[in-house]
Amino acid sequence: AKMMQEDMEAMGPVRLKEVDEAQSNVVQTAKTLADAGEIVISGGGEEDELVF
Repeated sequence: AKMMQEDMEAMGPVRLKEVDEAQSNVVQTAKTLADAGEIVISGGGEEDELVF
């Protein structure tokens, strides 16, 4: 996550359309990986909450 944050800071301003497209790509990739059983996407309920 830190590397991603550094990359975003280095990019500077970005058009909203490009941000929306990138977010859509991330969501679609996550859904594809979940369908393939490679990752699990939690429903986000309190019962799924993790504490480290």
